[in-house]
Amino acid sequence: MESQGGSKPTFDMASMSMATKGVLITGILLLIDSFLPWQKFCAEITGVQTFCAKWSAWNGSGGFFGLMMGIALIVLLLFEGSQLANMNMNMQLPVSRAKAAAYLGFAVVVFGLLKFLLVLTSEVSAGFGAWIGVILLAAMAYASFLYFKSDDTVVAPPPPATEL
Repeated sequence: MESQGGSKPTFDMASMSMATKGVLITGILLLIDSFLPWQKFCAEITGVQTFCAKWSAWNGSGGFFGLMMGIALIVLLLFEGSQLANMNMNMQLPVSRAKAAAYLGFAVVVFGLLKFLLVLTSEVSAGFGAWIGVILLAAMAYASFLYFKSDDTVVAPPPPATEL
């Protein structure tokens, strides 16, 4: 639909790259998954009810790595969202936008895998959220790799003019 003053900007999924779609969709799903139970411990007290405790990715065994994964994931989603909204942040990055997103994605994967490995090696059993999380981390690694190999280069500003 077009207004009289011109066309309004619209959100078009078809114009997004596969890497952008992968990072956004996987990132949102991983953020939701980080609040699901990644660990659980159940104990039965004789003559009493069974007691169960559950921990998300943000706490429990390897809680520091889960916290770092969550922070890196939120920064990645905010970075991608600002790019999609065409918000000019006037950031001077030493790498291209695609490489910055790839590095953030790789940080999410590394911290997430460290959290997952600490969940598996703890004395407490892994919850279903950890298994969903490792699948989403693999998808995030692939989407970040797509960003990394994309042909988005940094254009250096021209050198200042000198007078002769």
